Amino acid sequence: MRLRVDPERPAPRKLEKAIEALRRDQVVLYPTDTGYAFGCALSSRKAIAQIRVLKGFDERSKKPLAMLVNTLSDFGRYAVMPTRVFRTVRRILPGPYTVVLEASHEVPREMRNRDGEIGLRMPALPVCRMLVELLGEPLVSGSVTAGDEEPGLEDPEELERIHRGRIEVVIDAGPLWPEHSTILAARGDAFEVVRVGKGPVPELS
Repeated sequence: MRLRVDPERPAPRKLEKAIEALRRDQVVLYPTDTGYAFGCALSSRKAIAQIRVLKGFDERSKKPLAMLVNTLSDFGRYAVMPTRVFRTVRRILPGPYTVVLEASHEVPREMRNRDGEIGLRMPALPVCRMLVELLGEPLVSGSVTAGDEEPGLEDPEELERIHRGRIEVVIDAGPLWPEHSTILAARGDAFEVVRVGKGPVPELS
């Protein structure tokens, strides 16, 4: 099922089927500020496991799964952050960044990498923020670009064909060319740049 939406001015009613699917432990495909991504509810262990399969991440992977939140206070809830790290986060978000941090006890074990870390994102794109708001919890997120050699990753109709039988709902915002987020990892009380992507590299604390 494809749901056509305007990513900048999404209508809540058009996202109802996607929210229903997320609450039924299913994975949806949705638009972000860096291309299309797989998404599921943080509370769904079954769907998190499915995203791991889709991404090719096992529990020994050094790459953490990421999740979308809407507020800076959620960073304090789901991750451990020294004050200097928080100052950088506050300055750059919302935006096209993935921030790798030590997970708090509120994060399911299935989300963490082998080092106990998670990725946190707070995109500015309205459709992302509305999905998190309507779901009422963070949205686990995995880009469809990484490790995926299939053509047509910018085309929601082609993505629906590729993932038929594994994804019930595709939120169609039209063609979106995939761009990596910039990844910043907390190391002690400062950051290191893991990957340069769409987000400009900030002056790091």
